[in-house]
Amino acid sequence: MQCGYELVGEVAVVTLRRPARYNAITLTMARELTEAVQRAGQEARVTVITGEGRAFCAGADLIELTKEMEEGGDLETILHEHFHPMIDALHGSAVPTLAAVNGPAAGAGMGIALSCDLRVMDPGSYFMSAFIHLGLTPDSGTAWYLPQMVGLGRAIEITMSGRKVGAEESSDIGLCHRVSAEDGALSETMEWAKRLCDGPTSAYAANRKLLYETSALAVANGLAAEATSQGLLGRSSLFLEGVSAFREKRKADFRSATGA
Repeated sequence: MQCGYELVGEVAVVTLRRPARYNAITLTMARELTEAVQRAGQEARVTVITGEGRAFCAGADLIELTKEMEEGGDLETILHEHFHPMIDALHGSAVPTLAAVNGPAAGAGMGIALSCDLRVMDPGSYFMSAFIHLGLTPDSGTAWYLPQMVGLGRAIEITMSGRKVGAEESSDIGLCHRVSAEDGALSETMEWAKRLCDGPTSAYAANRKLLYETSALAVANGLAAEATSQGLLGRSSLFLEGVSAFREKRKADFRSATGA
């Protein structure tokens, strides 16, 4: 199993479990995370998501992703069929969702964390919209959630730079709600989750639904726009260069890529 599930009292703890790969998301993990969040909505009063080891989630597993594409898949289809269901499950969860960000949350991993209702970060953790380093645009909900949380101008800077946004900055700009003591994100998140268990679970979910519905753009439209953008860029030389640089552990040379 790449996604652990444990009921701790009335809290469902969902753990991304590929620590050797910094919990990079495979298609299997995406399916298991979707199923775990849906199960938690039926069995628990609160869901907590965290990562095993030193990372929350490093984003999509590029090795598997490019293999899928080499076998005839494309990014737009992969997003619609595998990544969107997990974001939709979080967005529509029947219970509150909390992310215990215990390390890097990059790419789609950032999207998973932002899709949760509340976020607690370890001091040494960070968010990174890493897509630009592959010649891509944000996906997995990031393009929709990030501007909602930090404003359009700051979201443009974060996604265009692809820089690390540390825990303290994340707290200052609204990406996380609390910064824990050293290595304490999970324990603090669990304490918060247990307190939420005493509250009106259905009202929490209705509260989230209402606030998102009154935002400027429905998340489904945002997800569709993300997939269309990635579908186009996923066939570009920019993405090929980004993946090659990742495999060869070098800095990408987008100037040499056609259309850069």
